[in-house]
Amino acid sequence: MVETNLRKIVDEYSDIVKLIEKLEISEEEQISKLKAKLRLFDGTILWVREVWLKEKIEAYSYYWLRPDETVIIGWDNAPHHREVISFPHHMHVGEKIEPSSQRDLKEVLGYIKDFLGLG
Repeated sequence: MVETNLRKIVDEYSDIVKLIEKLEISEEEQISKLKAKLRLFDGTILWVREVWLKEKIEAYSYYWLRPDETVIIGWDNAPHHREVISFPHHMHVGEKIEPSSQRDLKEVLGYIKDFLGLG
């Protein structure tokens, strides 16, 4: 299920996602874990990590990196920035922590597409 969902989203965003470069999936009885490295059309990379409980994302991190592997923007829901209005969901933009409404891969890819002026 997790891999099917990933491939469906990658197909939907095939104009910006060129390749699933790395893919690791582990599925147990109730928990599924996904790690993927997506190569985007411009040479940037999106690292994807999701932990699913039953059919719901419980934990995630998405880190968009330049070719030199410096962070452009990172999204996650680790509960360590209580000051953010969207706690625990937040974005790492440079040194700043900002609220985030992007909470899954599809929303993050949509944000990246809009950010690049391609939306």
